[in-house]
Amino acid sequence: MSWQTGDVVVIQEVWNGRLWSARPVVVVEDRDDELVLWCPEGTVRKVPADPPERLDPSPTRGERIANRLEAGDWVLEDSAWDVSTLWLLRPEDWHAVWVSFKPGAVHWGWYLNFQEPARRTARALQTMDLALDIVVEADGTTWRWKDEDEFDLLLARGLFSCEVGARVRDEAAGLIERLARKEKPFDGDWPSWRPDPAWGLPALPPGWDLL
Repeated sequence: MSWQTGDVVVIQEVWNGRLWSARPVVVVEDRDDELVLWCPEGTVRKVPADPPERLDPSPTRGERIANRLEAGDWVLEDSAWDVSTLWLLRPEDWHAVWVSFKPGAVHWGWYLNFQEPARRTARALQTMDLALDIVVEADGTTWRWKDEDEFDLLLARGLFSCEVGARVRDEAAGLIERLARKEKPFDGDWPSWRPDPAWGLPALPPGWDLL
């Protein structure tokens, strides 16, 4: 199955057979070796939240995420995406490379989002976020970890297995080496890419919640 440029598809995050989030995106390119997607600022997506009968007083976001995953009782609510982002995904990778833009199409930098390898279904692209991220400045070499505390907490609580933790750390080490060598995609033209103005904001289509 392949998608055409301009198609709207849904990225579904799935945890233990249940929908964790849903995001509409626009297909930029769909090739055998890479899928490129566009999520502009203002795109409305579905994100997990505590059910009204169980409001979590935990002080950190990581604890609240862990508690939701353990309880399995989250509800989905609307949330507007705040950074225009181009997503670069390759088959079998445990990460997506995000190219982020400030208003006015100014390249803000790169965001390396660690996640399960994406799998296509008849309706969507399914994955699951794995908490850990690397933020890379626009120069393509200056970087920092993000959400290490959440990643470590989810490992400590047994929500992520030791095998998943090791796989993510290995993936991160390889990406850091690619950054240092300015290898693809950090040597490419994506920061100067611009979307088709006719695309507008993608919206979740009927059936976005079906797995």
